Amino acid sequence: MTFFGKIPEKTTLKVGGLPVFGILAVFGGFLIQFTMGAFYSFGNISTYMSSYMRQNGSPNITSADFVTVQSTWGMTQGVVMPLSGFLIARIGNKLSMVAGTFLFSLGCALTTITINKELWMVAATYGFVSAFGQNIALIPTLTSAMKWFPNHKGTAMGIVVGGFGGGSFVFTQIQTQYINPENFKPERIGPNKGYFTEPILLERLPDLLLLLSGIYLVMGLVGALLILQPPNDWFDEIDTKEDPTDYISWKEALKTKEFYILWMTRLCAVLITQVIGGFYKTFGQEFIFDDHYLALVGAISSIFNCSGRLFYGFIMDKSSYKMSMSIESLLLTVLMSTIYVSSLFGVKNDFESPKELCKIFLDFNETIPLTMVSNFTGYAQDNGLNGTTLDVFKSRCSFPETPFMAKAAFAVWVWAIYFTFPGTYSTQPAVTTQTFGHRHGGRIYSFLFSSDIINNLMVATLSNKMLESYGYLGLFMSVSSAGIVAFIITQLYPQNPSPKTIRLKSDDINLKE
Repeated sequence: MTFFGKIPEKTTLKVGGLPVFGILAVFGGFLIQFTMGAFYSFGNISTYMSSYMRQNGSPNITSADFVTVQSTWGMTQGVVMPLSGFLIARIGNKLSMVAGTFLFSLGCALTTITINKELWMVAATYGFVSAFGQNIALIPTLTSAMKWFPNHKGTAMGIVVGGFGGGSFVFTQIQTQYINPENFKPERIGPNKGYFTEPILLERLPDLLLLLSGIYLVMGLVGALLILQPPNDWFDEIDTKEDPTDYISWKEALKTKEFYILWMTRLCAVLITQVIGGFYKTFGQEFIFDDHYLALVGAISSIFNCSGRLFYGFIMDKSSYKMSMSIESLLLTVLMSTIYVSSLFGVKNDFESPKELCKIFLDFNETIPLTMVSNFTGYAQDNGLNGTTLDVFKSRCSFPETPFMAKAAFAVWVWAIYFTFPGTYSTQPAVTTQTFGHRHGGRIYSFLFSSDIINNLMVATLSNKMLESYGYLGLFMSVSSAGIVAFIITQLYPQNPSPKTIRLKSDDINLKE
């Protein structure tokens, strides 16, 4: 048996009726996806990256600008994933996973250089290079699992892609504990409001990127080495149970309505994913002044991300993709349209006009050095706030204590969304194979990723403008409409799709013509 190829015939060991190498392949796929799942920690690390760049040559960079890096990642995925099937067919599954892991790690390492240059360079390394590696490594993890467990595609997919959702649980904590163990808070006043300025914190960022790069490389390579392809007699056993002509080629699939329903559904789901992933932490910083707590919420959200994939994969196996996606899209609509409510829970308001109060403090801070405070009481009195001292202004305009209900509500909403949106990522690989057959299912599924070009372009170009014009409430409300669109078009999908039903419909159309 070669460790880098396909298992020879007659060597399929089983434990409890399950193939041993199949179990290893699923675990190896989970490990690679877990590594690549660091993508979901971007909402956390981007707050440090934007702060670092502001203090190192790019003072006008904003957190909203950093969505460009995330969108570059997504658009690269949209371009590379449809082509990855052809690349994998040329170089093989094993080499694709090894090369993908190396590039994913390299992109992170190169960012230690580009983070001191320009934002577009960061987008090129952390966005493009890492995403390119990720997308040539992921498809073999999916197809290998489905080949080993063709009768439990939904569950197998749920386990494998659950790693992608669970990865950020570890990486978010590594990032925050390494770079900000002191729990420094971002500035609440002045030109750097909302950004970290502590030199000791910012100096740790390049080292953190190198540390993460090394972890990605080791974990990804181990996962790749665990994945072996089933022997020929395994495929023979499967083929005897199915009509050998019961498959749809990728060219034929591109002519079916089923493909475009899946394509549009993914566009809507990923649009919601990108917005919540990119902005959950900056939204939380608006009313929660505890970096460790926000990092903890992000880390735990990955557990929900992981379990949500298993949950929706299980629903699909027990009912149908149509039922699973309908539930997911409705819940996403409700949750995204109401998440802003979390910022209103139990907000402390001891002053009649807190906004005016803080505005006077900021105006004073910009015009008079804080060391010259002898005339501050008079300054406040002239602005209609008699008897207000500088200490009161500092306490109310710097780090007000966030009530427990606001923290709890924020966590519940974020976790609920992270439990819901991953359903798309576990059910669509399975339903694509169910609909078009397992021979070309992986390649056809990769074409669905082309929708990521559009939704990531939308996030990159519109989110900043939406925030400036309508704030987080407007952004979240508008994005929630994508859930409604996903629900409506999912109702057009067949209840029990298969290659045979597609061929029958195609034959009927040809006869009518």
